[in-house]
Amino acid sequence: MARIGKGKNVSGSKAGKDHKRFYLLPGQGGNAYRRKQRFILKWAVITALVVSSVLGAALYWMNHSKP
Repeated sequence: MARIGKGKNVSGSKAGKDHKRFYLLPGQGGNAYRRKQRFILKWAVITALVVSSVLGAALYWMNHSKP
C-alpha cells in the first residue's frame, strides 16, 4: 500500500502497529502464539488418535477373545 505521511497508509491506520506491542512472557502473541497453538493442536490430535486406537483395540480384543 502507498504510504501517506509518517506511519500511516492510505486507509488511515498506523502501519506496523504490531511492532510496538510487547508481552510479558514468550509465546503470548504474534507468530510465537500461532506456532504454540499449532503445536498444541498437533499433539492433541496425535494423542486423541493414539488413545482412541488403544481403547478400540482393547475393546475389540475383550469382545473377541472369548471361546
